Amino acid sequence: MKLKKFFVVMLVVTFVLTSVIGVVTGLGASSSKLPYVKLTWYVIGTPQKDWDLINQKVNEYIKPKLNAEIKMTMFDWGEYNDRMQTKIAAGEPFDICFTAIWTNNYRTNVAKGAFLPLNKPGNDLLSKYAPKTKKLLGDDFIKGASINGILYAIPANKEKAHNWGFIVRMDLVKKYKLDDMFKKVKKLEDLEPYLKIIKQKEPGVYPLGAYAGESPRFLLDWDKVVDDDVPVSLYPNNKSTKIVNELEQPNTKALFKTVRKYYLAGYIRKDAASVTDWMSDLKAGKVFVMPQSLKPGKDAEMSISTGYQWKQIDITPPVMSTRECIGSMQAINAKSKNPERALMFLELFNTDKYLNNLVNFGIEGQHYVFKNKAKGIIAPGPKAKDYSPGLGWMFGNQFINYIYENEDPNKWKNFEEYNKKALPLLSLGFNFDDSKVKTQVAACKNVWKQYIPMLETGSVDPDKYIPQAIDKFKKAGVDIIIKEAQKQYDEFLKKTGRKK
Repeated sequence: MKLKKFFVVMLVVTFVLTSVIGVVTGLGASSSKLPYVKLTWYVIGTPQKDWDLINQKVNEYIKPKLNAEIKMTMFDWGEYNDRMQTKIAAGEPFDICFTAIWTNNYRTNVAKGAFLPLNKPGNDLLSKYAPKTKKLLGDDFIKGASINGILYAIPANKEKAHNWGFIVRMDLVKKYKLDDMFKKVKKLEDLEPYLKIIKQKEPGVYPLGAYAGESPRFLLDWDKVVDDDVPVSLYPNNKSTKIVNELEQPNTKALFKTVRKYYLAGYIRKDAASVTDWMSDLKAGKVFVMPQSLKPGKDAEMSISTGYQWKQIDITPPVMSTRECIGSMQAINAKSKNPERALMFLELFNTDKYLNNLVNFGIEGQHYVFKNKAKGIIAPGPKAKDYSPGLGWMFGNQFINYIYENEDPNKWKNFEEYNKKALPLLSLGFNFDDSKVKTQVAACKNVWKQYIPMLETGSVDPDKYIPQAIDKFKKAGVDIIIKEAQKQYDEFLKKTGRKK
């Protein structure tokens, strides 16, 4: 009798452990073992006509697996940051949001306690609920995205390096026989003769796309130590470990003078300093050449998302920086009511090819059609205009994305080779703790808003406005930030053994 009871108890224990393990690993349990929950997910991009239809299909797919549904919301590029900061400040209990160094700022939100720690000692949620995602990213990428050793958001698994250059409209290149520009353009100044031709012959086109937050300024490729909107940086070549105010450097002034020259020549949109939705101009065929962060196949991706054929010109060498680690991430709200299920959803999204491509490309036969299903090669479908977000770099694991027929079939192999040849910066993995200089950082961000959009679009004379900006930044405390950043960076270099 005692033996019988023992076996019954063991069967019950085995059942409970199996269920728990299934829940813990995220996807191993039947959805009936999990209580139903409704999740929310906020992302950035150009709103899509069939967004709600895709959301419906996502829920049909994930409910049997997770016993959950998710409300996906996309805010436009120009409004995303403000919308998310309002929601976070109000304590709204949403579940997942896109975060990065350049919008809905990752570091700032971590400092506020807005994001859930994912691998805290004693409570390693990442290992419990997203072990496959953890393995995909690898320890180095996770360390690079961590702050004080803790990860607060899941980086997108994509290229792990970047370089800067231009994308150029190929229909206009062919129309005016400008093919030689792909050999001759090595820097911003080399664009001038081509911009002049477009200005003369295409009155409805802006020869150079230069907008607030998306301008030739990025060709300097400063290794940002604080945030994108604080001018505290390292030169991006490992030649110096000295942190500087980038506005005080001669290359910054020289670039702004060139941009000013182009603005006065009519090559740049007159109200560029106040325009945030630059993608609309690209989709409307109003731009000839545009500075962009590049990678293998960026031109093909832009061709698909805008409807115009582009070709890229690489200007700066590829480097691997902390920016890649925290340039595209999904965070879980610290106030989420269902953080475990949110992480389980992200695990599924990063590892399930159907779900990932459903969100990226829509519905087969409508938004895309297969050209070679075995190889995952697709072409736009009859309703492609209704759903084509072009945001693979944001939506999780790119290495399981389909590839359009006009893209290089070796795209993902090229990504791996690109990552290997990139120069790892000495600052890789350094995340500045601004807790001692919060007031100064906030003040510098306000100065940035006042001056940089005008300077980077050529809207004002740099000889007059750069000295004003430098003075305002100094009064805001930029030198105090630099001193604190240098102290932390020196400690980081010593700790990592990278001190030069």
